[in-house]
Amino acid sequence: MTVDFQALKRTTLNKVSDDKVFWVVRGDRIDNAADLANCIESLTSEQFHHHVNEEGKRNDFAVWIHDVLHNPLLARDLDFPVHLRDQKHYAKTIKDHIAWLQTL
Repeated sequence: MTVDFQALKRTTLNKVSDDKVFWVVRGDRIDNAADLANCIESLTSEQFHHHVNEEGKRNDFAVWIHDVLHNPLLARDLDFPVHLRDQKHYAKTIKDHIAWLQTL
């Protein structure tokens, strides 16, 4: 897979248009990866697992990151079993990815 890192940086770090926002079960409006990570940290376990289940059958955040932010690398990383169980680790992975992109 060839990756255009500058395009990846642009799509991941910028806000999305109003028609592409992610609506979290508790009503949060998410339009960028940083806000998503912060929101995930503050969700209850039940709210997190509404969007992500431990069996890997549902991972709404990873799908949004892949399809809307066009970041297959981060989406793939969020599908690892440890992330499906541990919401703090899930949010940290997003923040670490953002920090990495900011160094490019």
